[in-house]
Amino acid sequence: MSRRVVYLAMGEESVRGTKESTTVGFIPLLSPSIPKVEFDERRRREFRGEDVALGDTKVLRMGQKWSASLEIPFFTEAGSTGGMMGTILKHFFGKSTSSENGTTGQYTHMMYPVSDPFDGSNLGGRALTVNLNIDEGGTVKNWPFVGGRVSSLGFEQSPGEHLKLTVELFGQRRDTVTSEIGSPVFPPENLRCDYTSLSVYTGTITRTGTAPDYSDFSFSSATPIRPDRISLKMENGMEDVLILSGVDYPEKTRIGQFKVSLELTIDWEDPQSGFSSVDEFNSWMDSSSTTNFFLHWDTGTQAGTGDNHGLYIDLPCMQRMGGEPEFDLEKDPVITLRYEGLYDSTTKYMVGVMLKNTSSGV
Repeated sequence: MSRRVVYLAMGEESVRGTKESTTVGFIPLLSPSIPKVEFDERRRREFRGEDVALGDTKVLRMGQKWSASLEIPFFTEAGSTGGMMGTILKHFFGKSTSSENGTTGQYTHMMYPVSDPFDGSNLGGRALTVNLNIDEGGTVKNWPFVGGRVSSLGFEQSPGEHLKLTVELFGQRRDTVTSEIGSPVFPPENLRCDYTSLSVYTGTITRTGTAPDYSDFSFSSATPIRPDRISLKMENGMEDVLILSGVDYPEKTRIGQFKVSLELTIDWEDPQSGFSSVDEFNSWMDSSSTTNFFLHWDTGTQAGTGDNHGLYIDLPCMQRMGGEPEFDLEKDPVITLRYEGLYDSTTKYMVGVMLKNTSSGV
């Protein structure tokens, strides 16, 4: 009898296409999220002496690739050394700068887009293995999908919900199926990010360190915002292509242009002080303009002897893109404000993401 067993163990490959199923981080999934394998299968259309009027006689497999959309509850750490959540983020941006706060056992990992993520000083030749352990009619096996690249990240936060991270990946092939990895150890609950741990700010953000490798942020002079929900999506434009390299799966990843979009649903109101959704809307109506946002999830659990485990997302220059107020006879009006990111020459990024945890590296 089949069991309802599906679990993810993510590994970082030192060489793309060489699976990593030993040193892994177990990460919960919100849905089964089985990667989709695509084969380029072509009917043989050649004059070979057969009576082709009766139909084709063979299908040739000319290529393969896979893609996946993983919906993950966000934790600040995962894996035996704690760094796997940061590793996923690092493979999206291409770079991570890690540092320890003195000798406290608290580490920060600052990530941002780079123009050449596969340079030797950044990702180099590394990639991800999506080890999906899945029941095969009563026996659990590990399906290792190798050569993984991260093409987009989506963060969604609603009241009464945990922070959801959607990771879009693509890769080369499914490697040989093996016995399940077994003995999964998932992140502890006190490292989970959710709606009660989120603070949203605009205005003055104090950044510690030299751009873009900041080591801390503070918000004492910033303006807090209390939205109904918030949705953030980042894309790096990566795509895989087949080249003449002797294999039937993609060996080359090409880089595209980085994009960030933000949606923020909030009451339609103009308070005497603080954030005004009416002012935001009118600023967009009056002229092309920008603003900034900062998202901070503080788990309340101390990292080492320093600050708490947390996730920080810095959006220094967001172009206002509108969003009309929504009126209803039975409830107060709301508005979903929309923004798109621009590169900021001061911070030297369009978006910067920092993790604080007890992992020495990601």
